[in-house]
Amino acid sequence: MLPAIQIKDNFLTDKEFKIIQNNIYKINYQPMKNECGNYGFRHFFTKNTENAWLFNKIKNQFFPNVNLKIDHSSYHLRHNNNKVLEHLDDQDYNFLLYVKGKELICNGTGFYTNNILNTYIGFVENRALFFDGKNNLHTNLQSLGESSVRYTINIFYKYCAIK
Repeated sequence: MLPAIQIKDNFLTDKEFKIIQNNIYKINYQPMKNECGNYGFRHFFTKNTENAWLFNKIKNQFFPNVNLKIDHSSYHLRHNNNKVLEHLDDQDYNFLLYVKGKELICNGTGFYTNNILNTYIGFVENRALFFDGKNNLHTNLQSLGESSVRYTINIFYKYCAIK
């Protein structure tokens, strides 16, 4: 069993983080939409020989002894300053890396206990979160105060039975 929420500051080395930050301006983002409308932009990517180091680092840090399968991975560009969008994920676990944005509490992520928003994790570049997104109600905090456009990497995982 994994902890409900794990946080690691300075997750990547300076060299690794520069690679990730340099990518955010080179990729094409597509609108993310749901029943409420557009809530940001994303660019999907898959694990390959050039980025396997990132996926290996995530596994080694957050779930070295648990068999999780990558469901999907994407860069996100978001500035949701209109409405709290609390939700649960369809996938079991969510890796979230804060890549670029103002280092503010309300640029980060909030978690609920008994439907009350009670945990605020502020946005700090190169901060990684790994959490049970299926059972932890959560939201971005951008609509609750001062915030900015933020870039993140989101990688969703599903639990797999042992081979």
